[in-house]
Amino acid sequence: MTWDQFTRIFLDRYIPPSQREELRVQFDQLQQGELSVTEYEERFSKLSRHALMIIPTDIKKVWRFVAGLHTGIQATMAREVEMRTSYELVVEITQRIKGVRQGSQEQATRDKRFRYSGEFRGAPA
Repeated sequence: MTWDQFTRIFLDRYIPPSQREELRVQFDQLQQGELSVTEYEERFSKLSRHALMIIPTDIKKVWRFVAGLHTGIQATMAREVEMRTSYELVVEITQRIKGVRQGSQEQATRDKRFRYSGEFRGAPA
């Protein structure tokens, strides 16, 4: 028995159809929004178990994961989607991108503080 077969049997047996449909709808509407990449990936993985018909293959899973990311990250990940990169690698690359962008934003904030600190050198009014 494969893992997918086991998962389907388990879900059919222990999660009522109405609850599975609600979880599938939540998955269908999932967007990163205010979530970190890690939080989004955790939520995506949890809900994707209930959407096996929507994402029957790894390629569809990658496409759907990237579609829910922030627009800027989506654009960066377009190549990965086209190259049919594995889901695990796409998640890792996304986390690296977010880390680099966050580091750049923090550096810009530090530079801005440094640039605007100090005494005023403007002309008197």
